[in-house]
Amino acid sequence: MNLELLKTENLKVPDWRTTHILKPNLIGLVKSMEEFGIINPLLVMTDGTIIDGFARWVAAQSLGLNEIPVQRRDCGKTEAMMLHIQLNRARGEVVPHRLSKTIRLLNVATDERTIMDAFNMKTDELDVLLDGSLIKKRKV
Repeated sequence: MNLELLKTENLKVPDWRTTHILKPNLIGLVKSMEEFGIINPLLVMTDGTIIDGFARWVAAQSLGLNEIPVQRRDCGKTEAMMLHIQLNRARGEVVPHRLSKTIRLLNVATDERTIMDAFNMKTDELDVLLDGSLIKKRKV
């Protein structure tokens, strides 16, 4: 694994991010990073778009860190979106309305069978995410 330090200001938030960190969790992450540092590097595309590690990037910025360790992955947007979803679903950290939006973007780039196989989805789950009718963003 080749790690490098990138300036936090040079990293980009993808328009297809499926996650959201709640304020109490962000506070806990900041405290952890103060005590232990950054244990896991961010995973970014070659242009600096964050694939995995958005919350760590936000926490690093709140700590005033100018640089953050990253691992670059040479991949296109479709592969980056798929990897982002796979990593976050494995951790159980996916926001439904954002997942729905990203799945709809992926459905333009690839076929439904590829999406279902990549994320171990059944047809009815994919249909709901593509339809979007049951997934609505609400302010709470």
